Amino acid sequence: MHKLELRRQLIHILYGPLLVLLYHFGWINNSVLLGMIVGGSLASFMIKRKKLNPIAKVLRFFERDHHMEQFPGRGILFFTIGAYLTLLLFERNIAYAGILILSFADALSNIVGRHFGRIKTRLNPNKYIEGSIVGILVSIPIAYYFVPNLYAAISASVIAMFLEMPSMKIYNWEIDDNLLIPIGAAFTLTLFT
Repeated sequence: MHKLELRRQLIHILYGPLLVLLYHFGWINNSVLLGMIVGGSLASFMIKRKKLNPIAKVLRFFERDHHMEQFPGRGILFFTIGAYLTLLLFERNIAYAGILILSFADALSNIVGRHFGRIKTRLNPNKYIEGSIVGILVSIPIAYYFVPNLYAAISASVIAMFLEMPSMKIYNWEIDDNLLIPIGAAFTLTLFT
């Protein structure tokens, strides 16, 4: 596996629990998250215009080359937007479940799919069934911890990994799965509460 992808997924795994802990203990709130989104958007714009070279050098360590050219910091920014919207729209524990499913399942499905995947999905030739299965299996206990209903946990896990598979676009703009996964998982869990 390419070291860049492993670093990207490690950030994914660490960032979600960090956000949840900081939010849970009141060290950050929705206003801080919104500030992070605005600040991150401005930083992305400035990096693209070659104005923040020191930050760009750090970001290159975790960002794909084509994202650095088109939308620097895209992954972490959309992760933060997805977490913000999930916390805004859903009850706190359900939002935590959605964010942690994004953090762990999305990252591990990517790692397993790239390294061990053999069966490509029909929804996206760059994704593998083996990765999606691992993502579902990792998501179930996370969802169950926050909503102790096995049907809810399984349903939210399947929906989350289904939303991770396709490459969806609106007017040639790719919708990042970091936005879709936590909202989809949280919405599904809400249906069972």
